[in-house]
Amino acid sequence: MSKKTIVITGCSSGFGRATAITLARRGWHVFATIRKQSDKESLLEEALGYGCQQNLTPLFCDISDAQQIQQLAQQVKEALQQAHGTDDIPPLDALLNNAGTAYAAPLELLPIDDFHAQLDLNVTAHLAVTQALLPMIKAARGTIIFVSSISGLFVGPITSAYSVSKYAIEALGDGLRLELAPFGVRVSLIEPASSPTNIWNTSMQRSQWLNEHRNGPYKPLLTFMEKMALDSSKKGFPIRVFTDTVIRILESSRPKARYVIPRSALAIVTLRRVLPDTLWDSLVRKVLRW
Repeated sequence: MSKKTIVITGCSSGFGRATAITLARRGWHVFATIRKQSDKESLLEEALGYGCQQNLTPLFCDISDAQQIQQLAQQVKEALQQAHGTDDIPPLDALLNNAGTAYAAPLELLPIDDFHAQLDLNVTAHLAVTQALLPMIKAARGTIIFVSSISGLFVGPITSAYSVSKYAIEALGDGLRLELAPFGVRVSLIEPASSPTNIWNTSMQRSQWLNEHRNGPYKPLLTFMEKMALDSSKKGFPIRVFTDTVIRILESSRPKARYVIPRSALAIVTLRRVLPDTLWDSLVRKVLRW
């Protein structure tokens, strides 16, 4: 297989789907994980419209399921072995660890099972996928990209559990970058601000149980969360900024460790770094009227 190859998790919608289509159009062969038959059909239909369907291999995988991860790795391995005509470990050029979700609630109220689920999908599953595919990535001296968030650089109320998972992804990316450097494997983190991917709308739908606290002491924060979810589904940077960043990383021989996107988000990241905690807390509470 002369084409560059990549596994992208979470391709049912959002960043994952857009990147899968973009790279397939650019001649990459994309192994795109999805969870439902309808997602597979719509992804292939969109690819057909761009004339790149032959460059897409949708694979069913719930990355929180260890057995399904092993099946994913085996399917990718067999496809690449067949393409390269070898029984040895085949090269896989890149992995984009993109799949993720958000559980939004005040930490006092968040069910511990939801907290476990947040970390399992957003952190543990990404390491499991990386471990399963790493022999092939090392064979290619390839690239691993983790989708973090600016929420992995500072914490706000209501989204604290999500931030915990993204802080962990920051550490995971840094650790793997150091450990895999001698093998020629590059590791980068993308830290997006808000973009219309519906992640927070999904979180709101999942958090209907919070309605019983609607008129309780957390009412101002819950009202803010609803507004944030609505705004994020309509506003934010274009998804193309994300796909362009992925391309930039993949085409670089020496990609940076992390990429904050869009560049305008660097202002708030810098502000958080320079302000004392007490001043930052006061600023956030004033904005939220909390």
